[in-house]
Order: sequence, then structure tokens, then C-alpha cells
Amino acid sequence: MGYIFLGNAVDRVGRFLSPDKWDGTENVTPDLYALRSTINGFDFPLSSSDAKPWQRRLIHELVASRRPEFGRQYTIHYGATGEVMPKFSNDEWAAGIQEAKKIDAEREPKLQRREASRRFIKKAILDGRLSFVLLPKRGGAFSPPQDRSWWNVKDHDRIFYWCQMNPQDPTGNGVGGDSFRYVFIDESELNALTAAPEKPHAANGEDTLSGSLQVPSDDNPTTIEDDGQLTMETTSAAEVDTVIIPEADGFEFTATERDIHAAIQAVWQGGPIPSAKGQLQAAVDKYLKSTLQYTKTPDPRTYQRYFKKIGATFLDK
Repeated sequence: MGYIFLGNAVDRVGRFLSPDKWDGTENVTPDLYALRSTINGFDFPLSSSDAKPWQRRLIHELVASRRPEFGRQYTIHYGATGEVMPKFSNDEWAAGIQEAKKIDAEREPKLQRREASRRFIKKAILDGRLSFVLLPKRGGAFSPPQDRSWWNVKDHDRIFYWCQMNPQDPTGNGVGGDSFRYVFIDESELNALTAAPEKPHAANGEDTLSGSLQVPSDDNPTTIEDDGQLTMETTSAAEVDTVIIPEADGFEFTATERDIHAAIQAVWQGGPIPSAKGQLQAAVDKYLKSTLQYTKTPDPRTYQRYFKKIGATFLDK
């Protein structure tokens, strides 16, 4: 039995899930700048008056390095109270915001692919299809396979941050420290899960991606119909005003439907989702516009087609 470092496992799964797009830089792609302000639930480009010091410095660096027509000097001088930032003209600030959006647009698909790979690993561990062990940072012997429930957390990104876990506090919010150990994955089990690349398909002229390889186990609350399609479990309004959408992607979606599905997972992190369709669509629309830079929200018929595919029902029509 051999083991593979968690970071390398993310790369391997990423190449399996996105064989034509994964370029190997996903693991080191920085977070989005997301330079915007939210006012009354609506997102607007960040203004210079609302910007924090680190955001002003970022805009300065972007304009100086990427927009030479403004002649802005990269070097920042320091005075008695700290940095002396040259004032921004309106055009300079707008140019900096524009450059930040360009960078975010380049990073977003990579971050989405990385997150898909991380979720694949997390779900495989929780389903009992993939085991993991820990290794002291100074080396030594691998631990026995650890408890899969340690992964039953929403903030799984902290585990991937340095690929470390603290066996004394496995569900804590730390990312590293003296008590932390490196995380390794059972390589033979990973090989079995990624034996053949997942193939993209096309339907009605739109790109689709099959997620049929991510089949939930019996202990997953998601149910499987006789035809193999995943269903959405709903609860009565008397019990709780929520609806649960499964994390497993056992469907073939168009590109827009896939973004809707990703938005739901990103906003609610697999937790309870509003059972009012209008409330859910409004939240998804906001995410698509602010995070995925949609200029126009999906047509209601696209939502209807998506909900029909996953078997969703709502309290409102």
C-alpha cells in the first residue's frame, strides 16, 4: 500500500476531472481580488473612498505594472505616518479595477477546477471510498487510517491550505502548527477512483460535463432512483422550511446549468437551502453576476430545466 501527498492528489484528480483544461497551476492560483462593495444586496465596483489600505496599494501596483499609459511610478515612498500613496485620478482607479477584473476572470476557472477536485476527494473520503493517513512533519511512520468524520466540515479549504491536519483537534479552524501532521491519501484507492478520464459530452450545441462517476454511497442521504438519476430530498414546511440539494453531480448539465449548480453548492456549502424557488434564484443570480461575472442572469426556462433534471420541488411555484 502506497500513499500520495494530498496536494499531489488534488492535481491528479483535477487532471482526471478536467483532462483538457487542467494545466497544473490550479493548486497555486491565488484567491480572487473581488474588488467590489455590496450595498443593499447589490454589488458595485469598489470606490477609492471605500477601499482599504491594502486594496489601494493593490490598485496602485496594478496600474503601475499593467497600465503604463498613466506613467504611475511603482515605488511607494514612506513618510512619518507610513506609506505615502500617490492620489488616484478617476481614470487610474477605473483602470485598476478593470485590471483586477481581468485577473479574476483568468483565475476563476482555475479556482473552480481546484474546488471541484477538492470536493471530489472530500466526498470520496466521507463515502468511505478513500482513506487517508497522517505523517509527522519531520518524517517517520505513517499513522493508521484516520477517522473519515474529520472531513465532515464546511471549511474543508483549511485542510488543503498546507495539506495538514491536527489529530488532537481535527475539526478545528487552524491550518498549521506544532501538533499538525501532513495528510496523505491511499494511492491505490485513488487510482481506482480515477481509472479513466471523465469525458465531456455535448447536447443541443452546448457543452456538458458528465458527473456520473461521483456515485454516493448508501450512507449518503441522497437517494438513487431505479433509473440511476439522483433526486433531491425535500422536507415538509411543518418540519423545516428548507430543501436539500445533493453534492454529488450525477447529471449532465449545459454550461449554464453547471454554473447554477456550482453557485448553489458555493453559496450554501451543502447545507439547508431555501425551499422558496424565487428566493433561491435571486441568490444564485447574485452569485453568478458577482463571482462569475454574468452580465445577464439565466432565463427562467433554464432554471426550470435545471430543477427538472435534479428533481427539485418547491413550496412556491
